[in-house]
Amino acid sequence: MADTIVHTLNHKGFPVHVKEYARGTCDIPLVVIGGAFQNIAQIERMSGALAKHTWVIAFDTPGNGETGVLPYNYTFEFIAECIAAALEKLQVRKINLVGFSYGSIIALRFVQQYKAMVSRLTLLGAMHRIPERLIYEFNLMLFYLKWDKQEAFADSFTNLMSNPELRETNKLARLAGEKLHYALTHANEGIREQFIHNTKRILKHGNTDLSLLPDVRTLVSTGEHDIFVPPAANKLIADAFPRGRYVSIDGADHMVHVIQFKKTINTILAGSGVIEIKKPLPTIVLSTENSRYSAGNSDIQSSDIPNIGSDVEPAIRTTH
Repeated sequence: MADTIVHTLNHKGFPVHVKEYARGTCDIPLVVIGGAFQNIAQIERMSGALAKHTWVIAFDTPGNGETGVLPYNYTFEFIAECIAAALEKLQVRKINLVGFSYGSIIALRFVQQYKAMVSRLTLLGAMHRIPERLIYEFNLMLFYLKWDKQEAFADSFTNLMSNPELRETNKLARLAGEKLHYALTHANEGIREQFIHNTKRILKHGNTDLSLLPDVRTLVSTGEHDIFVPPAANKLIADAFPRGRYVSIDGADHMVHVIQFKKTINTILAGSGVIEIKKPLPTIVLSTENSRYSAGNSDIQSSDIPNIGSDVEPAIRTTH
């Protein structure tokens, strides 16, 4: 494990927790913003793997990890402001940025507000809003938590993050789904309260205007079996950036960082420019006949969606 430094900061009265790995080993650090249940401790393995190649700064933004609850009336712009203020205190002026799932919304807002700070952007399981087809389901999950129906909440959330069909044939996917379900079933009151406010924040403030994205070199990726924010939805975001690219990772769903750990690390390193992406190979079309794999209200055709079928490292293919 690379040398680490832990910082306990705050911005306007809200805690911001930061953990640095391999500080100063390169000019531009990789800033990592995890998903809704990905605090600094839970992404330790990933941060350590990335730190073998680059300087890493992992964040627990307000409302995540041990920072307590951030009331949902505070917007994603405020969270981006917290990150920028923390980086200023650390005297970091230029970054490569990566955001996972919920963290991808934060990353999108950050790059809109602080374009000059971002050299490269990588988004995994990217979302610019909760898909309309899932708004009811997320409101139902809030109801489950309000009425202490934790098992029903765990079932619902797990079946969005972890593709049930993939779990039937993929041992790692099954184990990842079981681990997530266990964690959700045993989540304490503080974690449940964080989820409630973070979900309400997405419902109220989560819509990102894709027409306002800046010209930053961007790589967007997810697992080919992602049913929460499917490949088509990720590609929609990639295409909104003037220099955006979409890549698909085979044999994985939204929990790609668990099921295909090495390929996820390579994707992030490629997105941050640490390694080069190989020349694209012929695209294999991913069918979108199942509505769960579609982007929702978009004009993307199935022939636009690439897939990775090779185990060669780094197993990354691009569309443009």
